[in-house]
Amino acid sequence: MAARDSSQAEKTLRVRKFVEIIAAGGRRSDCVQYASEHWGVTDRTAHAYLAEARDQLRADWDVQRPQMVADLLSQCATLQQEAREKGQLHIALGCINTAAKLAQICS
Repeated sequence: MAARDSSQAEKTLRVRKFVEIIAAGGRRSDCVQYASEHWGVTDRTAHAYLAEARDQLRADWDVQRPQMVADLLSQCATLQQEAREKGQLHIALGCINTAAKLAQICS
C-alpha cells in the first residue's frame, strides 16, 4: 500500500509541475520534454499527466463572470494600495484604470 501512496504522491507532484509549466507559458511539447528529461517517462505517460494538469487548470478557472470580476477588482485594490505605499503612483493609476475597465465604467 505504501508504494501505491508513494506513486500517487509522485503523480500529484508531476501533474502540479505541468500546471506550473503551462501557467508560465509552456506548451505541450515543453511538458513532454520536461517529463522525458527529468522523470524518464514515455510520451504516453506525459500526456496522461498533461490531461490531468489541463483538467486542474479548467477547474481553477471555472467560475462565473461576476465572481471573476470581483476577484480581479479585489486584486487591483490590493495592488493599488501596495503601489501607493511605495510611492509608485503610476502603478496605482494603472490599477485604478484596470479596475474601471473591469467594472465597465470606461473602455
